[in-house]
Amino acid sequence: MLVTILPFFLAAQVTVDPSRQSEWNMYGGECTYDVFVIMSLSNIAPADKSFCSEIKSDLKCRPKGQDSLSCHFQNSWIRHPGLKENNCTSAMDLVPTGTRFVGEEPFEIRFNPRGIQNLVVSKNTPRWQLDMIRAIVSQLNIGFEALERRDRFTIVENSTMNSCEVDVRFIHDSSEEEDDDDDDDEKDDSVEKNGATKQGEMEGQDFEIQFVSTNDKPARTLDEKFHVQKLRQPKSCPQRTIYFFRNEGDYDRGDEEIYMDMTDSVSHIMIEKNKFLSFTIAAGLITNRSQVVIRPQQHIRMKLKQIDLARHSLSEIQNPVSMSL
Repeated sequence: MLVTILPFFLAAQVTVDPSRQSEWNMYGGECTYDVFVIMSLSNIAPADKSFCSEIKSDLKCRPKGQDSLSCHFQNSWIRHPGLKENNCTSAMDLVPTGTRFVGEEPFEIRFNPRGIQNLVVSKNTPRWQLDMIRAIVSQLNIGFEALERRDRFTIVENSTMNSCEVDVRFIHDSSEEEDDDDDDDEKDDSVEKNGATKQGEMEGQDFEIQFVSTNDKPARTLDEKFHVQKLRQPKSCPQRTIYFFRNEGDYDRGDEEIYMDMTDSVSHIMIEKNKFLSFTIAAGLITNRSQVVIRPQQHIRMKLKQIDLARHSLSEIQNPVSMSL
C-alpha cells in the first residue's frame, strides 16, 4: 500500500497484512516522527556558564486529500536544567512538558509542488505555540520541485523567515553530516531510558520510501541517498522574521525589550529507502535593554520513526484559520 509522506514529493510503499487490508483502506497510514529541539544560550551570568533546554516529542501526520497532512504532537517531554545545575548535559531526566510546549490539538500542513504552502490551525492557538509549530514543521519543507537535479542552485524559499534566498546543494559525499545522525541515534536511546517512549508502543510496518511526481506517473524508488543542504544568509533576507524557541513565560514578560537576530541558518534533508531525516541549525544574537549579548543556538531535528495503521477518522480543527509558514 502506498502511503503519502510529503504530498507531491515522497510516499512509502508499506507492507500490509492481507487480513488487515480493509482497515488500511478505511483510515490509511499514519507517519510518526521523532522531534528533537535543543536550544542553548551562552554569555549569560556567570560569564563562564551556558544554559540549554531540550524538547522531545512525537509528531503524527496523516494524508488529507492530495495536498495536505493532518498532524498533531503527542508524548512531549522537556529537559530544562536550572542555572544552578550542571548545564547543557543529559544528566537531568526528561519530564512532561505541561504547558511549556504545543498541545495535542490537530493542525494541517498544505503543500504545493515546491513545498509547504501554508498551515491551518485553530484560531485560538497562542502565538508562541504557532511559532513553535512553524519552526518544527518547516523541516518538512523541501522548497523546490523533486525533479530538480542540478548539483547547486538558488531558490526563493517560503520559510519561517518569510521569502528568502537559499543556496541549495546536493551532497554526494554522505560522510559530511553522518555524525549528526549518529549523535541523534544516541539521543533516541537516552530518551527511551528516561521513560519518554511508552511501553508496548507499536514498532510500525516495514516500508520503502519512494519519490512521487506531479504528473500521475508511478512512484520512483530511491536509487541512491538523497542529501540536500540548504544554506541561508538571514541578514540578507528582506522583511525577515526571526524566531528562536521560547516558552510562554518569555512572551508574558518578553517583550519588546529583547531584540533577537539570526546570523546563520543551515538545513539538511537526508532520505534513503527506509529513512527520512531533516534538521536545521541556526545561530544568532539576543540583546536586551542593558546591551547584554547572548548567543543562542537552535537545533531542530525530525526523523521518521514508523508508519502505522491509523486508528480513527481525522480530527477536526476547531475554528480553523489559514496561516503562512
